[in-house]
Amino acid sequence: MATIAITRRKAKSGPRYVVRYRLGGRAYPVQHGGSFATMREARIRRDVIAGELAAGRNPFEALRAMRTPAAPRLTLAMWATRYEGSRVDFARETVKNMKSHLKAITATLEDRDPAAITAADVQEWISGLELKPSSIRRYVATFRALLDFVGVDPNPARDPRVKLPREQREVVDPPTAHDVDTIINYSPPRWRLPLRVLEQTGMRVGELAGLEWGDVDEVGLRFRVKRGKTAAARRWVAVPEWVMDEVAATCPREDRTAQRRVFVGFSPDVAKNVMARACKGAGIAHRHPHDLRHRYASVQIGRGVPVTQVAAQLGHAKKSLTLDTYSHVMVE
Repeated sequence: MATIAITRRKAKSGPRYVVRYRLGGRAYPVQHGGSFATMREARIRRDVIAGELAAGRNPFEALRAMRTPAAPRLTLAMWATRYEGSRVDFARETVKNMKSHLKAITATLEDRDPAAITAADVQEWISGLELKPSSIRRYVATFRALLDFVGVDPNPARDPRVKLPREQREVVDPPTAHDVDTIINYSPPRWRLPLRVLEQTGMRVGELAGLEWGDVDEVGLRFRVKRGKTAAARRWVAVPEWVMDEVAATCPREDRTAQRRVFVGFSPDVAKNVMARACKGAGIAHRHPHDLRHRYASVQIGRGVPVTQVAAQLGHAKKSLTLDTYSHVMVE
């Protein structure tokens, strides 16, 4: 018959209460069940062992599990670091945006256990974001991807009870030809041509910044955009002949390599800062590099260029996006 007992012994630190048990009669050896500083702790351990014996199980496995230290809990901030390191497939600009999103996510939830985050927590976090609705949607998308990476199921950031602010239709206000000329004239000479290329092709700033000489087709008067989230984004962009001539003149053919950047040092941040300083210096309204893309699309539609052609140039997957955004805009 299994037995269990608590004995008291003296130690230098004070009395100790020792739990011992047998799996059966005297033929079974005495097993150590734990030593405790208080009788209360010893009784709790005795009851645990007694429960295992009553269920016909050897208490050894239960005691070993109790002695094994629990795996350290990973916080949301720790998972965010792991997630960031896993996205080796992201482009540089996408990584930069992801870091901003993760910083905003962990600012208030960094010490939380991802598995304990609720839809209410996500909604409260969204309510505290002082961003445009379109930006909030991108931040939430990153939050969803992070919790998917952790393996939280169901994902609270995908809960239908989580509501996003209504996104207002973007009001496009392209700069006039005079505004563009003024901005370019007030810009450092090094960056005047890249800005002009943006205005004349409708390319995204990141696309032009990543343009390599291997993507330049002088004869066909076009640039190749190799990267993009959709098939439409990976495309050929038509370039006016006079613009191509100026681009080609920046580097002799014998000095070009396929991987060499056409506009070395040019980046979205450079374009944004250059245009901001130019607008300030000229005393005109602030303009963003994306406004040059707006101008291109508006001018082309105003000239009667088919929407399908404009959409293909811009990399829009749907021509309805191009038409809805620019058909009502007229610029000089």
